[in-house]
Amino acid sequence: MSKTLDEVMNSLPAELRAAAEERGRELIREEMTLQALRKQLELTQEGMAQRLDIRQANISKVEKRTDMLISTLRGYVEAMGGTLELVAHLPGRPPVTLDGFAEAPIVRD
Repeated sequence: MSKTLDEVMNSLPAELRAAAEERGRELIREEMTLQALRKQLELTQEGMAQRLDIRQANISKVEKRTDMLISTLRGYVEAMGGTLELVAHLPGRPPVTLDGFAEAPIVRD
């Protein structure tokens, strides 16, 4: 008979279970779509559209893009109450936060 994830997790020692749960949270933080982030914050597309003063259809387009201007992404993240940092990870060097990108609002149709 197969076990559920909850059964497996509950059978682990507390320290190992805590480490596994923390790693799961790290993985979720590391990669999330804009749509998933918006939903996690319990925001609707309509609410985001109001915050950005654009149409709901444009929110849908932004969330489906695989390539966008940094200023568009920054505006979207800031409308959710966050900040955007652009960090470069290079071999043999510590991470570097890149500055100098002009702030601009999301492009409206």
